[in-house]
Amino acid sequence: MLCIFLFQLVIGLSERPKNISDLSNLLYGFEYKGLWTSQKKEQQFQYLTVEQGDAYMIFLPNNTQQDNNGVIDRFEFQLLNPKYQELRQVIGIFKLTNYSDSDISFENISTLNYTTAYKFRRNYYSKENCEIAYTVNIEFQEEKYDKEHAKIQVHMKTHNNSMDARCDVDILMDLMLDTTNNLLVIIMYCAMSVMICFTQFLCVTKLCKALLENEEDPNKISLFAVGYLTIQDSYICLQNLYEALINYQYFQYFILPAFFYFLLATTCDMKLIWIVWRSRHLEDLFDQQRMRRAITYFFAQFYFSLILYFILMYFFFTYNWFICLTGLCLLPQIIHNIRLGNNPRFISYFVFGILVPSMIYQIYNRGCPSNLRGLEPSLAFCMIYLSEYLLQIIILYIQFKLGPRSFIPKCFLPKQYNYYRTLNIQEDHEECAICLTSLMEDPFDTQAPTQKLVIKQAMQTPCNHWFHPSCLRSWIDIKMQCPTCRSELPPLLE
Repeated sequence: MLCIFLFQLVIGLSERPKNISDLSNLLYGFEYKGLWTSQKKEQQFQYLTVEQGDAYMIFLPNNTQQDNNGVIDRFEFQLLNPKYQELRQVIGIFKLTNYSDSDISFENISTLNYTTAYKFRRNYYSKENCEIAYTVNIEFQEEKYDKEHAKIQVHMKTHNNSMDARCDVDILMDLMLDTTNNLLVIIMYCAMSVMICFTQFLCVTKLCKALLENEEDPNKISLFAVGYLTIQDSYICLQNLYEALINYQYFQYFILPAFFYFLLATTCDMKLIWIVWRSRHLEDLFDQQRMRRAITYFFAQFYFSLILYFILMYFFFTYNWFICLTGLCLLPQIIHNIRLGNNPRFISYFVFGILVPSMIYQIYNRGCPSNLRGLEPSLAFCMIYLSEYLLQIIILYIQFKLGPRSFIPKCFLPKQYNYYRTLNIQEDHEECAICLTSLMEDPFDTQAPTQKLVIKQAMQTPCNHWFHPSCLRSWIDIKMQCPTCRSELPPLLE
């Protein structure tokens, strides 16, 4: 008897369902997938714009009735327009009655309640109490009475044509058990996420080490750029965590990139932000009250920006124009170079290893037909998005090679301050405040000394302090403040 029971579990029921309870045991809780086809020329529900698309359905019991015992009595469906969930869709439900044991079908008149959705937003408009005539036929192929061989055909048609035009529907659905296996797609996505996160982790760690060892100047890195990087990594962490919670059967796959991005955002990214921010507030380190006030103000700005970014992404992540705006992550660095105005650096691992990898997610969402988000692929978006990044990288490299303002027409540039002054050797001048030697003796001058030097060049700041050109150039590379009085200095453009 045990062998017979196990054999029936493997091949399915050997007998045809005798009543609705047997049918419920077979079909309840499983999702069926197929196509819906319009049976009329007009738009279905005055909303769907195509004549055929993907359809999903599931049989549900009425759990509000205690004596129902899990008997199916509701039909819930989803109609796509035509394939991707990002586009228009209709989600509806109606009650099943009048079951026929002879031909395994439901046929009656029922009330349909439905809502439409667009860009993953429900209640675009909804409609209740649409009266429809429906027929639900269930056939079992090859006389195998199990869920895998069940073929469901559904016909819905408006019963009363005088009702609201948004209730006007005439649709035929053909559905089979949804056997789609998303495991491989999910594994590939999670592997991609972990690799990107690991690359960013190595590059951020390398940049922090270079900044702490004074191999790179933190003043030349845009605080907005690294702040935006941290916000993006935090959003990716939250996104993967959300996927892990709603797809509990794949929890172990999504939680791994979520955990790694959490570590990246809260440790490495925040350390980088702190190093760059501290370089701009060295004078506050000696005043605890000013330091606390500055830190509070900075983190208030950061967390406000973080929450604002999350809200904007929630409402606009399906709009290509908005995603293109989020791709301008190198723009703050370009503007910072223009504003600073002197000798910008092109740190390759900062550009290619930290900022650029974040674009791979948007290329995946809009370039992969089987992406996990259900977004419609767009070749035009991918080309524009990649061109946007490439243009920003080219501008950064031009700034490094030719100067931060070399590509800006002179008519748009502000009036530039000229630091150079001519000294007369016969006059008495003060010492350079940086190297504490006479202005007439440049310690970094490689030219051979002359017997009789008549004139020499020095630099004078707007606050009337004098320095050797080589000394002031080295100082401005580190800090845009006067070494003597700490007043702000204009850019040094040569």
